[in-house]
Amino acid sequence: MLPFFENRNDSFSASVAENLTFPLHQHGHLELFYLLDGCAEVTVRRQAKRLEKGALAVIFPNQVHSYRSEPSGSRAALLISDPTLAGVYGGILLSQHPSDPFLPPELLHPNVEYALQEILKESAEGGNDGVCGPLLQLILARVLPGLPLHQNLSSDSLDLTYQIVHYISNHFRDSLSLDSLSRSLGVSKYYLSHVFSEKMGMSFPEYLQSIRLNCAVSLIAGGEQSITEIAADSGFESQRTFYRAFRARFGITPLQYRKRLLQPGRQAPEEFHAI
Repeated sequence: MLPFFENRNDSFSASVAENLTFPLHQHGHLELFYLLDGCAEVTVRRQAKRLEKGALAVIFPNQVHSYRSEPSGSRAALLISDPTLAGVYGGILLSQHPSDPFLPPELLHPNVEYALQEILKESAEGGNDGVCGPLLQLILARVLPGLPLHQNLSSDSLDLTYQIVHYISNHFRDSLSLDSLSRSLGVSKYYLSHVFSEKMGMSFPEYLQSIRLNCAVSLIAGGEQSITEIAADSGFESQRTFYRAFRARFGITPLQYRKRLLQPGRQAPEEFHAI
């Protein structure tokens, strides 16, 4: 399971993500990232933090965020939930955000790790919202008092990074270019190039291709579509372009990746191994 960022259809998902690296993205779900082992850098809004074992990142809906595992590796419990499962806390999640969304191990109540482990067990057995919802609410009851919360402002949605991520999240399947993005956002393409370089850490083509490859990997893991359908649904203009980009990123073809996932005891390429 990957932290996919467009309109999600599932109400709740949980898994153990290994060596998770994912570019800036956003969606309307709550996301919890709990380090089980290793270290990872998590960015939420404009704040980046190096998290170690036992630390928790609480990412409210519609907050731009990213993950970068350190070379030494990391394992984390990753929970993504519709705010409706948060019960009485749903209103807080949708109307506010924490200025500091990171909690170190010493500030976490023991209930948090217990509830996370129970959610992972339940999800491994098929998942039940009636069970996962109350466990999620237990986590929120323990962590929200420790987070400095601030009211969302209308100006948040005017932030250029938010606008870029939001637009590409909804249009990455289309034929996008820096020129078309510039016209849609009403911002000079030269300034956009600067934003990608300074805030995204990569060029526009690199970011767009990364988003499309992330989508493709999620679809391959689903195992239901053909590679040709996956290439088209991920926004690649041709299957040849998709194969070339995929091999350059992972060192194997999409078909080889799928076969590796289906082989017992075999792992996907380490850069994108999740679950």
